[in-house]
Amino acid sequence: MRKYFTIIGFVSLMTLNAAAAKAQAESCEQIREQIKAQTGLLPKADTGLLQKLSMRSECRFSAAEVYRAAYGDKPLPKTEQRGRQSSHDDDD
Repeated sequence: MRKYFTIIGFVSLMTLNAAAAKAQAESCEQIREQIKAQTGLLPKADTGLLQKLSMRSECRFSAAEVYRAAYGDKPLPKTEQRGRQSSHDDDD
């Protein structure tokens, strides 16, 4: 019985290592192509692609690329600029 647990553990480790090697094998350009392939609005963030981005910090993905990887063609949220003018008022 103990022999089966050892074999199952060994096979599990080999499977995990193969999956990790596949993720590492993708180049920065291949991941960028996957980001460009994200079309339309995604109902939920693509966590699988975001994990690939976070594992490859040497690729230095831009904020726009990360946003598109997560949400597809969803437009960026508008920034609110209220309150900026009040900070420049001079009171004498």
